[in-house]
Amino acid sequence: MYLLAWDTDPIGPLKNKHSDIDFVRVTSVQGVIAELDDVDILIVAGRYYPGELAAAVHDVAPKLRWIQTASIGIDMFAKGGVPGHVIFTNAAGLKGSTVAEHAMALLLATMRALPRMEQFRAAGEWASDALRPHIASLEGKTLIAIGYGSIGREIARKAKAFDMHVIAVNRSGHGEGAADKVVAIGNLDTVLPQGDAVVVSLPLNSTTKALIGAAQFEAIKPSAILVNVGRGPVVDQTELRTAIRDGQIGAAALDVFDEEPLPSDDELWRLPNVIVSPHVGGSGGAMYERFAELVSRNIDLFHSGEPLLNQISIDENEVPQA
Repeated sequence: MYLLAWDTDPIGPLKNKHSDIDFVRVTSVQGVIAELDDVDILIVAGRYYPGELAAAVHDVAPKLRWIQTASIGIDMFAKGGVPGHVIFTNAAGLKGSTVAEHAMALLLATMRALPRMEQFRAAGEWASDALRPHIASLEGKTLIAIGYGSIGREIARKAKAFDMHVIAVNRSGHGEGAADKVVAIGNLDTVLPQGDAVVVSLPLNSTTKALIGAAQFEAIKPSAILVNVGRGPVVDQTELRTAIRDGQIGAAALDVFDEEPLPSDDELWRLPNVIVSPHVGGSGGAMYERFAELVSRNIDLFHSGEPLLNQISIDENEVPQA
């Protein structure tokens, strides 16, 4: 059974290769719950898992043996919990190129003043003189990539194509890829003042929650652009609002938020120099085909009793429960 937030259906065609499996597509959490008593494998997007579905997985899914999520982050599943006998696999490594492309699109839109341009277009104004002071180039600028996994490495590679200098930040301070320099997370506040763009692609866990807060906004240069394509709570949104209002940073472009959907009364909708993207960074491209390939390979491994690709243990102590 599978419940995904996609218009396209890359999973259904797998029945041609795996004829012994009955692939059932459902369109709601309630639809999943109604069938859970007879489900062996559940493929589900993380957005659907907290709350009612997580409780049902524990209470009314006696045959369930494997959950495959289309998400990279596991915080939603750690919140709801996964029964100890159920194998859990995520989509790590599949969305790196797509999410990195979105991060660069948000950065370019901000640097090239596209939101301002759109305002003038809506008013029918040819505002070249008004726009020029707000348009900048990525060439020669420094990008701080906070997070250097599959997404962070792709962000670095794409940024280098725009002739940027890239400093990556991760736990170890080491890593292969296009970044000019990799530093440990303990040195974050030291390198932040160098960044013209700060791009966050970290997962959410107990060490990354509110990692970007008041002290970091003090360290970031006032002209810098913050882009977040990781998880919303990695950036303290209260401090972010303050930083934007007080001019501590130049702009923010966000694909993820503390609460999703972002409430209509949230100040971020109305603050100047903010782009709100509704958590669509992983959409499009070849990601759907790559996910189907992962599911297919894991079905083969599941049948043979071998460890599955991207198999991980859900440890509720590693993810904030807020």
